[in-house]
Amino acid sequence: MKLFGFYIVKLWADFLSVHPFWLLYMKSDVYRFLLYHVLRYRRKVVRENLLRSFPGKDAKAIKTIERRFYRNLCDQFVEAPKMLRMGPTGYRNRVTFSNPELAQQLYEQKKNVFYAIPHSGNWEWFGKLIPELSPHKGLAIYKKVQNSAFERLMLEMRTKDCQLEMVESNFALKRLAQLRGELNSVLMMADQSPRGVDSDYWTEFLHQDTCWFTGLERISKMLDYAVVFVDMKRVGRGRYEVGFELLASDPKAMGKNELMERYVRRVEQFILGEPDNWLWSHRRWKHSRNQNVER
Repeated sequence: MKLFGFYIVKLWADFLSVHPFWLLYMKSDVYRFLLYHVLRYRRKVVRENLLRSFPGKDAKAIKTIERRFYRNLCDQFVEAPKMLRMGPTGYRNRVTFSNPELAQQLYEQKKNVFYAIPHSGNWEWFGKLIPELSPHKGLAIYKKVQNSAFERLMLEMRTKDCQLEMVESNFALKRLAQLRGELNSVLMMADQSPRGVDSDYWTEFLHQDTCWFTGLERISKMLDYAVVFVDMKRVGRGRYEVGFELLASDPKAMGKNELMERYVRRVEQFILGEPDNWLWSHRRWKHSRNQNVER
């Protein structure tokens, strides 16, 4: 059954991958209408997140962000299958970099790199371009999903036509430790909601007490990785611009939680400038600092 499920979703992805972009975005508009107006997919979660994050905005401004978010979400959904056919040239034509030289400079300095990207723009497309930025070995840390057919398809799409190694998050430290003898550049998404345990980092974020995974800081200090923030803006449908900002060249020299705080503030700055380009549909604030959590 699992194999049958994979071939069904693979057939769907192959069908969408041959569509021209203009047709994909027509489909995206239909999906947005169904998702937003008919199914009302996570409307309550999105609205609550926006209201709490932007207490100074009126109802009209909140609704504008909300509608644009659903459009971006559906665009990314139809863009994903294109990873089966676009190839390196296709990504280069649609993703531009304002300062790509930073990656090469870090390689020349013999620095390993964490690319810390929030859920913004099209992080899947950015991952495909990591091996082209510098001679580093390219890796991406991902969280396993329960649907095995979807998981297998996403792994195939993420690695097709590029030298990118996918590493499941539970084995990330072990795998990176094995690669100590190489220079690596690693994609890591560190803005999702953790378990809400004592080891998480808590700070105010978008006017709310928020917990954060600390793996970015812990592993970068342990293995001596520079940390680069990835600012990926949507500049048009299927068009993105990426800028890099060096958050830490020597994390070991930084105090406890200093890197985490720097990352959080940079994510917040990005969201305030591009509010519709973040993933508002996830339950980011499902934990409170004083709750009792089973370990």
